[in-house]
Amino acid sequence: MISFIVAVLLSGCASMFNGTSQELHVRSNDDNVKFYVNEAYIGKGSAVTTLKKKNEYMITAKKEGCDLVTRPITKSFDGTTLLGLFIDLGIFSILLIDGAATGAWQSFDQTNYIIDPIC
Repeated sequence: MISFIVAVLLSGCASMFNGTSQELHVRSNDDNVKFYVNEAYIGKGSAVTTLKKKNEYMITAKKEGCDLVTRPITKSFDGTTLLGLFIDLGIFSILLIDGAATGAWQSFDQTNYIIDPIC
């Protein structure tokens, strides 16, 4: 019983129900476009990657001879976080776990992107 209580108190609702990362799908109308997230290569033509909610990201589409296109990945508040108010009034579960430690109190506004470089 004690270990269950400790596990609940050390978890935030948003991180328990929705996780601390999200999958992102990116594709282009051209199979030769290379995709990067924060300058890390993730694929060509289409790509799928998993990103931590805590960090900030930019998607870049590049093709030789074309102008690259960069888009920010925006986030908004995840309402599941508010369930932490029932556990400990949100002191640990919302502020520390879902907020500071994991970033789970946010979710990506969009998880599917179609990005074409300007040619």
